[in-house]
Amino acid sequence: MSETTKYFVGVDLHKTILQVCVLDHDGEIIKEHRFRGGSLEEGLAAVEWLTQWKDGGRFCVEALGMNRWFVNACHELDLDISVVDATKMGLRMLGKKTDRRDAYELARRLRLGDIDRNLTTYFASEAEFAGRKLVRTRHALTQLRQGVVNQIRAQLASYRVTAPPNQLYRKKALKALRETLLPAEDLNLCLQSLVSSLEAMQTSIEELTKRISARTQEVRAAATLTLLPSIGSLTATTLVVELGDLHRFRNSKAVASYAGLAPRVANSADKSHHGRITKRGNRELCWILTQWSVRLLSFNSTVKEWAAPLLL
Repeated sequence: MSETTKYFVGVDLHKTILQVCVLDHDGEIIKEHRFRGGSLEEGLAAVEWLTQWKDGGRFCVEALGMNRWFVNACHELDLDISVVDATKMGLRMLGKKTDRRDAYELARRLRLGDIDRNLTTYFASEAEFAGRKLVRTRHALTQLRQGVVNQIRAQLASYRVTAPPNQLYRKKALKALRETLLPAEDLNLCLQSLVSSLEAMQTSIEELTKRISARTQEVRAAATLTLLPSIGSLTATTLVVELGDLHRFRNSKAVASYAGLAPRVANSADKSHHGRITKRGNRELCWILTQWSVRLLSFNSTVKEWAAPLLL
C-alpha cells in the first residue's frame, strides 16, 4: 500500500447498476453509493462523480465484457484504474455475494495490495480489442455456418436428395441448392431460408477474411508470418491481437497457461498427477494454436519427428 494513496475505490459494475465503495487509508468506509441507469450518459455521470477521489485515489473494477466504456472513461479523466480478474477474486466462495459486498471487497483488496500482486488482468488497447472482435466474429460466423450446413444436409438426406459436392457455401453449390425442389411447399421454404442465411453468412465471412488479410501488413503480424512455419494471415493476426503485449508474460509457461494449454496438476505430499489441459484461458488463442499444431504435424518435418514417439 502506497503512503501517497489516500482512497481506495471498488466498483461493482453491471448492465444497469454501478455500486461504489470508498475506503480511506486506514480501511474505514467513507462512502458507499449505488447508481442506477442503463444509458451511457448516466454511466459517464457516475464516472464524473468518482473524480472527487481522483487526487490520491486508486480505483478498480472487475474484467467484464461490459466494462470497456467505464475503463476508457476513467482513462480519459486520468483516474488510476486497475482491471481485476473476476475468477481469481473468488467472491462467490465468500458465501454471501451482493453488489455492496463485492464493491467493498474490491476496495479492501486494493488497499491490502492483493490486487496488484495477484489479481490484475490485461486490458487490451482499442486497436487490439477491435482486432480481437474481428477474428472472433469470423470464427463465430464459421461455426454458425457449419450449423446451417448441417441442417441443409439433414433436410436433403431425409428425402434421399444428393447434396452438391464439396462445401455447400460455394457459389456453384448455392446455385444448385436454389434449384433443388422438395416434395412440399413448406419444405422448400425452409430449405431456401437456410440457403439464404448460408449465402449471407458466407458473404460476411469473406469480407472479414479480407480485412484480416489486410491486417497482416502490420509490423507484428508480418513478422509472425515470416518467422513461424505453416502459418497464414488468420493465424498470424489471431496470435498478435489475442496475445497483446508480450512483455506482460514472464515466460513461455505463462503463455501456455494464458492460452489454456497447461496440463491439470493435482499435487499432494509425494503424489503428483498431471492430467489433460485445463482449458481455462483464452479460448480463441487455444483454438488457433490447436489448428496450427494440426498443420505442423501434417507438413513440418521437425514437428513430425518430435511428435512421432508421443503418438505411439
